Amino acid sequence: MRKLGLLTRPLGETIAFLPPLIATKEEMKQIIVIIKEGIQTVMEEMNHEE
Repeated sequence: MRKLGLLTRPLGETIAFLPPLIATKEEMKQIIVIIKEGIQTVMEEMNHEE
């Protein structure tokens, strides 16, 4: 997710992120897109390792 422009912090099975309190609705939508893409990328990489 960092490569996609979003700083996150893993906390066990939780992904923590701290968007600014002034984030717009569009910025929040972009954050969700980045999180989804990041998870999909990691899952694909894990599947290739098997």
